[in-house]
Amino acid sequence: MPIRPIDLQTLLMQLGQVGREQSAAKEGAALQASIQGAALQRRQVESKEAVRAPEEPKEGAGPVAERQGAGSGSPERRRDEGGEASDSGAEDEVIRDPQLGNKIDLSG
Repeated sequence: MPIRPIDLQTLLMQLGQVGREQSAAKEGAALQASIQGAALQRRQVESKEAVRAPEEPKEGAGPVAERQGAGSGSPERRRDEGGEASDSGAEDEVIRDPQLGNKIDLSG
């Protein structure tokens, strides 16, 4: 089937319309990708700025409970209750100087 001149004339007149449709199809895909990217970025910004409630720890240390019995209190208190203090362990000796902290050097 040969191409007649009238067919060529019709095709040439519609060539501009075909070009616009193809470019719109290509730009549509790029436009859709940019819209999705903008929406994703907006959600990320909103999640960063949102105030969240603190999460409860699932694992970790429990609450601190106070001990009852002979193990509580200072060494002086243990000494009063049980006679002599037990020296089992590495209790540090505290030395106090009565002159420490009484004098102030104003000369700089």
